[in-house]
Amino acid sequence: ENSFASSINLFPNPANDYFTITLGSSKKNVEVAIADMTGKIIYTTTANETNKTEVNTGEFAEGIYIVKIQSGEFISTKKLIIKK
Repeated sequence: ENSFASSINLFPNPANDYFTITLGSSKKNVEVAIADMTGKIIYTTTANETNKTEVNTGEFAEGIYIVKIQSGEFISTKKLIIKK
């Protein structure tokens, strides 16, 4: 699990209009969920057989978000800051 978590990167962070999630190696069915600080899920996507996915944050309000990345039984959470 630690190798899965350490292989994930979010950049740029703080983000403005978009950010990119990179996975260390190509994973199948990676689910990404982004929640605001109240726990409300504001964005979800599934990345299939890729090691990179880009998220448009143009509609997100400025603030701190929690990004949950799940692949099989492995789950990693990262903090994301949006600055406009």
